[in-house]
Amino acid sequence: MAKITIDHISIENLGPFRERQTLDLSVSGGRSVILVKALNGSGKTTLLTALQIGLYGQKALSTLRRSEYEALLLGMQRKDATTNAYVEIGVTVEMGGGRRRLLVRREWRRKSLELVEELSVYENDVKDLEFSQTWDEFIGSILPGELVQLFLFDGEKIEALANPDRLPELLKRATEVFLGIGGIEELGNDLKALERRTTLKSKNASSEFEAARASVSSWEAQSLELTTSLQGLIQDQAAAKNAAEVARGTLEKFTNDAQRRGLAAYEQAAAIRSGVVSRKSDAVAARTALTEAMSNATLPVAWLTKLWPTYCTMWEGHQHTKHAKLLSQEFKKRDHRILASLGASVPKASFTVLKKLLEEDLQASFAPRRSGTTAMLDAPPKDVERQVQDAKERLRRDLAQLRASQALLDRAEQEIGQIPAEEQLGDLLRELQELSREASTADALLAEISRRIEEVHSNLTHVGARLKGAEERLKTEFRDQSLEAKGLDAAGRARKALGIFKDRLLASKAQWLSEMITAEFRNLLRKRNLVGKVNVDPVSYRVSIQDGQGRELPMDRLSAGERQLLAISVLSALIKERKGRFPVVVDTPLARLDQQHRLALIKRFFATVSHQVVVLSTDQEVDGLAYEALQPHTKAEYVLDFDDVQGRTTVHRLEKEAA
Repeated sequence: MAKITIDHISIENLGPFRERQTLDLSVSGGRSVILVKALNGSGKTTLLTALQIGLYGQKALSTLRRSEYEALLLGMQRKDATTNAYVEIGVTVEMGGGRRRLLVRREWRRKSLELVEELSVYENDVKDLEFSQTWDEFIGSILPGELVQLFLFDGEKIEALANPDRLPELLKRATEVFLGIGGIEELGNDLKALERRTTLKSKNASSEFEAARASVSSWEAQSLELTTSLQGLIQDQAAAKNAAEVARGTLEKFTNDAQRRGLAAYEQAAAIRSGVVSRKSDAVAARTALTEAMSNATLPVAWLTKLWPTYCTMWEGHQHTKHAKLLSQEFKKRDHRILASLGASVPKASFTVLKKLLEEDLQASFAPRRSGTTAMLDAPPKDVERQVQDAKERLRRDLAQLRASQALLDRAEQEIGQIPAEEQLGDLLRELQELSREASTADALLAEISRRIEEVHSNLTHVGARLKGAEERLKTEFRDQSLEAKGLDAAGRARKALGIFKDRLLASKAQWLSEMITAEFRNLLRKRNLVGKVNVDPVSYRVSIQDGQGRELPMDRLSAGERQLLAISVLSALIKERKGRFPVVVDTPLARLDQQHRLALIKRFFATVSHQVVVLSTDQEVDGLAYEALQPHTKAEYVLDFDDVQGRTTVHRLEKEAA
């Protein structure tokens, strides 16, 4: 694996640098830091940009189109320059046990309204034309241009790396590059090319074959178009999801506040008024039922507690009299039958005596008892007591129902009094309606994008199946030799195995990244207990943070300084994966950090992250304790001095070095 060290950089006619200004950036083993201090506007950012574009050209700023890149350079070129602008960077490349000292020069000159860039690479003071043409590929094989800003970065902008939407793709891509997975992809592409060449090797230019090949090309183009569309839709979906969540959150927060201000009572006014009517109806029904219960004819008996025993005694006497009367009548009938049967068979005197005895006996046995009368003599006491008990139970039940109905009615009437008038809530209702409309619009947009994603997924699946069918037709109908067919099958299996190997390799590296980022983050944080673990999902590479209790800690709970430290922790983990094979240059790294975090960053990042570290700071960032902490690791110190009168910056090297 190659190792790059920047020996020096020279700049002329760019930004505040007019005459050629050179900084010796060479380092020694024990002192890996070069400190460059300057006031704002003196050239720190220009120096960082010069290092990026000097090594990589436009590829260092991959987010810019060519026109934007040219506009940036035109803006940096000095208007008072009489010669072309250029950047020269001396580098030492160590690879394969050998060492090469190279000079990379990028020069820009105006040609009409266009900007012409010329790249030259020198070795041993001799321009190497072939190396100049292949330099971009060479430096890209050591570190791809899309990742150069992980090593040469602006400390004030690095916080943006902690963006949850951007970070997973960056982590995954960097891991692929650092693991050499790009080689796996290249091998897969080579296998595809081999399949294609093998398939076409023995084919003639028949119209049938051309049609089959055109079909494959057409399906491939459609697949690429759909894939590109899907990627764009996924990005739109993430943005729409975020907007929908924000709109729903705002609506929910406003609704909760509006509920406290009387909106809930207003919204429930109809139900409350209906409830009052219902409660009144229930109360009237309960009062009617109670009236009916109190009108029971037996109920007054419940209040005759002293008279009731007398009634019971009288009722029993009355019953006895009734029974005695009935018996007397039966005995009279018996005596009559006896006397009638004796008739003339006995003497008249005896008959008269017997008749008298029977009458006396009847009078003696069934003498009438004296008793009073009452309106309820026919009602048995037990039946009356049961009826009275039932009447009392119904009375208690209906009374309880009336009280409950009245309580509900009182509560409903109280709620009626709390309903605000519509004019009191006019502004509140209008704002609520507007927020609801915004939330609905955001949800509808998200739903539409999700529907389109599903549609594109479906189309992509269909196109993939048709493409596979067309490729299979090429493989089967247009191949001449079985050996070539076996080679094609083997290549397909190999590509599938490489894909599985790539996915598993990335998944295994996610755990390592989680541990490394966690360790780096905890080393840099002042609040050690804030973070328990930083997790990297093995499939999506989504980054999440757990606090000390294992609960997920949202990114927005971190301060700006803490998010910057998280981003630097990610960079540190990725950079250390390269094992110090590329320099690290950081512009304005400490501006947002407090003293304790600055010291931690110096001791645990600058001093260890790479074999060569260039720190571009303001005059206040690396000062006091921070300056003292950096001194043992500093090889050289420069000051960029800007002359307001001449409008140019001069580089001065401070001769004193740390002992």
